[in-house]
Amino acid sequence: MKRLFLILMLSTAAGASTLPGFRVQLLRGVPGFVTSLAVDSHGTIYYSVKSGDIIRFGATDTVVAHLPTLGEGNSGLIGLALRDDHTAIVHYTLPNQTYDVVSAVDLGTGIESEIHRFACDKDVPERGVSTEHHGGNLTIAPDGSIFLAIGDFGAPLLAPDPAWNAGKVWRILPDGSVVQFARGFRNPFDLAWDAATQRVILTDNGDVADDEIDVVAEGDDCGWPYTAGNEPPKAGTRPPVYTFPTVIAPTGLAPLSGRNPILHSGYLLGSYVAKALDYIPDVYAQPMPDPVAVIQNETDPIIDVVEGPDGSIYFASGIGIYKLIVPMRGDCNGDGKVDSADVATLTKLLADGPRPMTSAQNASVRGSWGCDANGDGIIDSRDLAMLAGLVRRRAVRK
Repeated sequence: MKRLFLILMLSTAAGASTLPGFRVQLLRGVPGFVTSLAVDSHGTIYYSVKSGDIIRFGATDTVVAHLPTLGEGNSGLIGLALRDDHTAIVHYTLPNQTYDVVSAVDLGTGIESEIHRFACDKDVPERGVSTEHHGGNLTIAPDGSIFLAIGDFGAPLLAPDPAWNAGKVWRILPDGSVVQFARGFRNPFDLAWDAATQRVILTDNGDVADDEIDVVAEGDDCGWPYTAGNEPPKAGTRPPVYTFPTVIAPTGLAPLSGRNPILHSGYLLGSYVAKALDYIPDVYAQPMPDPVAVIQNETDPIIDVVEGPDGSIYFASGIGIYKLIVPMRGDCNGDGKVDSADVATLTKLLADGPRPMTSAQNASVRGSWGCDANGDGIIDSRDLAMLAGLVRRRAVRK
């Protein structure tokens, strides 16, 4: 049985289609269904599984805590973030979906300290609600605020109603007070905080072909269920900045910090239906350009993605954890090394004219994003000059 499991996991990594120069490395298959990933300042990976465990990834995985939940539908232990190297902040549902709970967990002792619980049924909390649409991941702002989104519990009319906790983005301030930040969402799985603009960036799973990317300020109403996707927005609501043309079921969202040599800004986004890892360079561009699939046609859904302290990218399917290997700067043909063959490839690619890094694969000669040798986001003659000089210096050293 163990051998069969390993074969299945290896076939998952091998079945993925990646852009030139990108590779998928399976770190390990894991027990349970992974719902979220987090990485501490030393590069240690933690992950949560729906049934309630927080697990430290290592030579031997270690369960550091178990939360009192049941993993059913879109409920269970569904969110994990690190406040520091010693403390996880989690989002989980109590059995029968009576409350969505946010707690701090000591990663050394496993002791849970509840921060806040959101009643699912505002009138009779112990009655509970559906297992569906409880949202998922959470994020922690530089000031210590906790942001999370809770879905509409499969009852759309709860989303615009300020009296209900469903269909909202919430901010828990460091002093413990709770602010209803925005409303009108169907089922947002993950979100990111942009401190510079005081905006939340999140994705919302649509009802039909209307999966969205939203950029929201405090007090915004994003319109669900009265409007969604590219439908005309209801008066007073904020439309999405992007609507996916087909159903992808967006999942984990990772902001990029500048530490990765290729993916140094923007966001990475996983998807459940499309089984893809998309790169989003800029959510503020008008109109926002189409995301680019770095990985597509994975065997399993991609549930979460995260950036480590050294810029490494990790992602999880439901049953495995992987590392995304990015092209080296100057590796224009994507073969994993920088040499004269890359100069030849870049010369041919530039015959089509300058282009954004993210469209290197669309030239008449299919290149990798490593063609952007100087890292300015544009592939042009300056990259050719830098690459030629780099190859000459390496030849002299040899």
